[in-house]
Amino acid sequence: MNLSPITHVSFDAEMLCLGWADGLHLRQPLSRYRFLQEATPEQRVDFLIEHRGRRVSWPQLAESGVSVEAIDWIWEHLCNESMARLQAVEWQLDRLPADDQAIVALWRLEADGYNGGFLQFFCNWGEQTCELALDTLAAIGARNTRRLVSRQRQLLGPLEHHPPLQRLWDLPELLSDEQHELISGELDEQLWSAMEEVPALAVKYFYLG
Repeated sequence: MNLSPITHVSFDAEMLCLGWADGLHLRQPLSRYRFLQEATPEQRVDFLIEHRGRRVSWPQLAESGVSVEAIDWIWEHLCNESMARLQAVEWQLDRLPADDQAIVALWRLEADGYNGGFLQFFCNWGEQTCELALDTLAAIGARNTRRLVSRQRQLLGPLEHHPPLQRLWDLPELLSDEQHELISGELDEQLWSAMEEVPALAVKYFYLG
C-alpha cells in the first residue's frame, strides 16, 4: 500500500496528535492509551516511527511496549467523516454519495459485529445495509469477511417469510438452538477474526491522501 508516512508526533494536555506527509492531521484522547496518559513528558517523546511511517511505538512503555497504527487511525477518521455526513442528512443513507454509503455499511458491520455479532448488525440495519456491506467487502477484496457474512445471511433466508415475523428483531427468536449456535457462536467467532482484514483494505480502497 502506497500510504503517506507519519512524520509528526506530539502531545497536548489531553490528546495524542499525529501528522502525515500528505497533510493529514488527527488527534485522539490520551485516555485511550493508558500508558501514554500516565507517562512522563520524557517517556512520551521517546518514540520510534516504524514500518515506513505506518506505526509509532513507545518500546519502553509497558512490558511489551505501546504502539499505534496509521491504518487504524485513518480508517476511524474515514468512518467518523462519513457518519458525520450521514447525521447531516438526518440519517438517510440513500442521500449520501456512494463511497460514504459503503463506508457507513462497513462501519455498522464492524461496530455491531464486534459488539453483538451478525444478528445484531442485521436486525438493526436490515437487508439494504447488509447487501451494501457485502458489495463493499467484495469491492475492497475482503474475501474472508464477505464469505462469513454471506453465510450468516443465507442462514436467515428460510425465516424471512415466517408468519410470526413482524420485525427483524423477531428473527433470533425463530432460530433453532443449532442455528443460533452456528450464527452467533461458531460463525461470529470466525467473523471477529476475519474483520481484522477490513481496515487496511478499506483504507487502500477509499483513502486518496
